[in-house]
Amino acid sequence: MKLESNRAPAFKFVETNHFVKSVIIYNNDKTAYFPTIENGKKLYFDKIITLYKKRAPGSHLLLCTPKEFIYLYKRIETIYICECTNDISVSQVKMEFDTFIEDSNKQGKFPKILTALFNR
Repeated sequence: MKLESNRAPAFKFVETNHFVKSVIIYNNDKTAYFPTIENGKKLYFDKIITLYKKRAPGSHLLLCTPKEFIYLYKRIETIYICECTNDISVSQVKMEFDTFIEDSNKQGKFPKILTALFNR
């Protein structure tokens, strides 16, 4: 099933927030990247996911450089990663990304999108 970018909450989150470079979502042993990223970064994020799969739920600031940072939010079975430019505060990104995750789950859109992506 081909996913249209204008219908995916993750694509909308990337498009409407200038500071977001990419969103990575891991669920049911499958990973989705919004937008598609190059293989080198995929390998990097796959290693992060492997490290955090067995950890307790919570949020983590994984990387902070003068140009970018990476924020991870882990729920029981799902890992969300947001790669951002460093022109906004970490707390602002955390607030926006946490809101995106909660809103997507409350609206019921997110599980359908994950199902469509992960059942291809």
